[in-house]
Amino acid sequence: MAVDPRKVLPTKINLIRLRREEKMLRKIRGVMEEKREVLLHYIKSAAEEYNKYQQEVFAAINELFTEYYLGLSEEGFERAAGYSEAVPETLRIEAGTRILFAVKTPTFTVKKESIPPLMPPPAVSPHLVNSWYMMRRILPSILKMAEYEEMLRRLIEELRETQRLINAMDYVILPSYSNAIKFIKSVLDERMREDFVRLKMLKRKLEERAMEEAAQQI
Repeated sequence: MAVDPRKVLPTKINLIRLRREEKMLRKIRGVMEEKREVLLHYIKSAAEEYNKYQQEVFAAINELFTEYYLGLSEEGFERAAGYSEAVPETLRIEAGTRILFAVKTPTFTVKKESIPPLMPPPAVSPHLVNSWYMMRRILPSILKMAEYEEMLRRLIEELRETQRLINAMDYVILPSYSNAIKFIKSVLDERMREDFVRLKMLKRKLEERAMEEAAQQI
């Protein structure tokens, strides 16, 4: 998209065309600048939400594993593993997408009907049962944390791409247009000066010829 001044014919038509294109590119650059600011706003907001869910999930997981290990110490590894193997693998997560300022980000939702029912045998450790309910309660928050994590990754990628385009505009494309316009303008100005000198010399010659003709008639 950059312009090589050496490959542009120095004509008035090209000068007008390049000036129009440069003006359009500066408007595009302004739009990209606004996009960068909006992306930064979304990234800041998503980071705050991610931190909130992360703290919530990590605190809940610490409590969950405390309950689980208490139950594990009461039941033993083999019996706890037997309880786990008896639970059907029916859990399903529904994935979707949403558009956030032209950036596709994922959404994750638990299909509640797919959550396997808890049917513990009699006299099972209440700590194991409680850890199951705790896991069920924090599952939506875990998915929200995953949403915001992926959202942040994609927004940051979009921000990097936007910044790359802005840099290309600032350091390659727009300078090449400015150089091409200056080159064409300098050539046209030089031609204008040469034409002016030629016209002046022609006028002087015509005046001298007219004076000679007038002198001959006297």
